[in-house]
Amino acid sequence: MSGNELLLPGVMPTGEKAQVDEKEQVDGEDQAGGEDHADAPPATRIAAVVVPAWPLLAAREKLAREKVARAGSGAGAAAGAPAEEASAPVVVMDRHRVSHADAAALAVGVGIGMRRRAAQAACPEAVVVEADVEHESALFELVAAAVDTVAAGVDVLRPGVLLMSARGPARHRGGEDALAEAIVDAVAELTGWDAVVGIADGPFAALLAARSGRIVRPGRSRDYLGPHAISALRDAPVGPGWGHRDQPAADADRTRRVDLAEVIDLLERLGIRTLGDFADLPATSVAARFGPDVAQLHLLARGGEPTPPQAHHPTQPLEVARTLDPPLVRVDQAAFAARPMAEELHGMLVARGLICTRLRILALTASGEEMERTWRHDGALSPADVVDRIRWQCDGWITRARLRGEQTGQITRLALQPVQLLPAGEGAPALWGSAGEAAQRAGRAFARAQGLAGEEAVLVPVEVGGRLLAEQVALVPWRSERPTARPGPWPGSLPRPLPSVVLRTPPLVVLRDAEGAEVVVTARALLSAPPAVLEVPRAGSAGADGIEALVSHGVAAGRAHRVLAHGAPTVLDERWWRPDGRRAARLAVVIEPGRALVLLSREGAWTVEGIHD
Repeated sequence: MSGNELLLPGVMPTGEKAQVDEKEQVDGEDQAGGEDHADAPPATRIAAVVVPAWPLLAAREKLAREKVARAGSGAGAAAGAPAEEASAPVVVMDRHRVSHADAAALAVGVGIGMRRRAAQAACPEAVVVEADVEHESALFELVAAAVDTVAAGVDVLRPGVLLMSARGPARHRGGEDALAEAIVDAVAELTGWDAVVGIADGPFAALLAARSGRIVRPGRSRDYLGPHAISALRDAPVGPGWGHRDQPAADADRTRRVDLAEVIDLLERLGIRTLGDFADLPATSVAARFGPDVAQLHLLARGGEPTPPQAHHPTQPLEVARTLDPPLVRVDQAAFAARPMAEELHGMLVARGLICTRLRILALTASGEEMERTWRHDGALSPADVVDRIRWQCDGWITRARLRGEQTGQITRLALQPVQLLPAGEGAPALWGSAGEAAQRAGRAFARAQGLAGEEAVLVPVEVGGRLLAEQVALVPWRSERPTARPGPWPGSLPRPLPSVVLRTPPLVVLRDAEGAEVVVTARALLSAPPAVLEVPRAGSAGADGIEALVSHGVAAGRAHRVLAHGAPTVLDERWWRPDGRRAARLAVVIEPGRALVLLSREGAWTVEGIHD
């Protein structure tokens, strides 16, 4: 190892003991730092605990729990639930894009950022699930509780990532390598999951060090960050909840929000490829050219710590507490109790002109056990944010008690304590990109629309399951209780990828052969003749409901379309054992000029069920 090597192997996911090279001890001259390090203020020693691919682990745990629930109720066996579901590849979607995929799915071509249809086409046997932040947050409480057994005072940055001060716990454990090893062992023993620990000066370097379980020597965070690609700024802990010492917070009244992806793209086009290239730029020039937001990122690249410039400490500590009678034993009770507490806390902060960016939630159980957890937030915590975190945290505590067979699940008292307060003017939008701000604007618009026109004014699709395409998705009011999913399996249902357009009112069409006779499906599930023409009636004619939807997707009305290709019919026997059972057949066809349709035949009449892109 050369004298300039700055990284110490830390704790790997397998829980192996960290190996510290004695030859890499830093002398007093190195710790003092040279001219290149003088521009960044000293940073706190931080330990980052990361469970890799946490959304994927949480999704697998949820699938396993649902399978056990079906087996316990007998529904899984009755419906013939596939035994291979537990071993099938898993793909997690977030905002209609693949956010995480396991090794099996990645091996066959599924890529991060793919759309659902492309992922399902690449790996049809994969189980595709939507990201569930509530479940991820509640389940991550098990990891936080495990780390608590090693050192108290951990902060949940987001589900899957914990931050904690490393200096005190490391002295208690006999060194940073021993601390990291103890954390990894505790998480593995108490939860069964593998964690990685990174320790460095400042949270940004610690987060990057946790990717490979490394310990960066004190005073060397800037040199460790230097070789990383500039795209690593996507993981930067930025926003009003962090702040920084060198630059003032961005103006709250700015009209345009800085997008991290845009900043990274701009820096790359300017020839800045690594964090070291970025850090070598003069800080004053970066601030003057790009503004305070990019200056904050520049501080991070230099190894600085984005701590709040001015944390406000009220003369009287703020706290909102409630004694719960009856005790809280279910998550829905937590949501009911959380709303007035969140609104009261918000009113106290507004009256003082403050915002909260770190919140401590405390609970007292019927057995006298006290529990607490601190949540960081990228920006000001709104009442809705506080309600979510109370619900997630209570769900995590209740779940932990149930899994361990403890009798401490009944929560008799809840309290909220703001840990980090900033002036309201410092609550500028964060740098995580525009998706969060856009979602908030959409949420406010939805809430206003429901307030003006009723709950049914805003409907969102929810997958519930069924044989027919229209039955697989239900429309429910926004923010209302979701209907119970019917997992199936559903014999005769279409394999994925499904049509991108599903017609709620399937329009009638006529399928004819080359001789002009109507094509039907026989009792032996065969076509009476190869289809040659698909006739679409004119809009407004009898039985032409839904034709406008076909026209809007490129299928002209009032004309005959030549059939270019077709598949074999699939018979659907619905409730064949009951007198009201129905029989239908599904057929896929491709018509000019290359539009793929899914047709459904019932009692000799054809309708258009869905349209592929």
